[in-house]
Amino acid sequence: MTGAYPATLDMTCRDKIPRDQGIMHILALFVLWIAGGVIGFLACIVAPIMIAFRVSKKGGEKYVAEDGAEFSRYGSMLVAIYAYAFFLTDELPDKAIGSSVKVEFKPSGNPSWLEALLKPIFLIPSGFVLSLFGIAFILILPWTVIDALVNERYPRRFFEFVLGYLQWWTRMTAYLFSLTQEYPPFPVSDLLNSLLGSSGAKS
Repeated sequence: MTGAYPATLDMTCRDKIPRDQGIMHILALFVLWIAGGVIGFLACIVAPIMIAFRVSKKGGEKYVAEDGAEFSRYGSMLVAIYAYAFFLTDELPDKAIGSSVKVEFKPSGNPSWLEALLKPIFLIPSGFVLSLFGIAFILILPWTVIDALVNERYPRRFFEFVLGYLQWWTRMTAYLFSLTQEYPPFPVSDLLNSLLGSSGAKS
């Protein structure tokens, strides 16, 4: 992913997934699917309103300095939850951050309260494009689950695509939480290359 962007995620593909852990991942994925609406509401609606309120009280620079670490933790936990549900790590979210899930947010900038409040609207184009890749993601994930349970491994031909998908989501989270004023890039070609490469590669 783009190293200059102030939100990064890096992970390595594991050689083995214990079958009992695979079952736990499926349960986590099911819970995440059920709770997805609540998580989306909290992240996309409640968080920007809360951030806009704090920025209006203390100013953008002070928000970044005083509250940036707090919302970085929230963002890191969200990323780690999805990484676990997507079979990318066997470590539970609170243990995975900084270990198997190398996620980092670098708060910066001076957002206004209105900018913070409108971040969900600004992200609509990026979210729309990512949702298109989500169609491929929905098709890939069941095969990943089956392969993980049967062969106790993560199919490497899908790893780069799933990781790239989550990296894009990580950058959007940083922008949504006003941890940066830099709009997240559109790594469409990177995801396309990983997707097309996975369709013809061998495990």
